[in-house]
Amino acid sequence: MPSNKIFFRDLCNECGRELHICRHCRFYKPGAYRDCAETIAEEVKDKERMNYCEYFQPLAKLGCDELLSNKPDSSKKDFDKLFNL
Repeated sequence: MPSNKIFFRDLCNECGRELHICRHCRFYKPGAYRDCAETIAEEVKDKERMNYCEYFQPLAKLGCDELLSNKPDSSKKDFDKLFNL
């Protein structure tokens, strides 16, 4: 992964996934208008793919664990862990 700044086309060195995506941005806020806390001019439809948003600021902690935890079944596992199921 790039050390200090994530550019539009950067990929993770470990898994090869795109890094400059909405889900890795500190402004990503599901449920907000356009799912973003910033006042963006154009909507980014696919939050899981690389985009050219100028407001992008990476999350403080971003690595393969976070990238791979976006699997569909991870939400259920998190829910079960929360309620000790």
